[in-house]
Amino acid sequence: MSFLSIDEACKVLHFKKSYLYRLVHEHAIPYYKPRNGRVLFDANELENYIRKSRIAATDELSERAAVILNSRRK
Repeated sequence: MSFLSIDEACKVLHFKKSYLYRLVHEHAIPYYKPRNGRVLFDANELENYIRKSRIAATDELSERAAVILNSRRK
């Protein structure tokens, strides 16, 4: 397991430090805070966080809509 500091996480995510601290404060992003008080991030969890925010392309949405509409007709 590889942990990143707040500065390293900002570089990976391309976020400003203040925004990343806001996400931590709102518990909107997974993080660790060991007894020394430093905020740390797991590199794999940050990747999963980004992957969850994927926006589907128009053709993917059209395909999903067609599947839903076709399933209702049966």
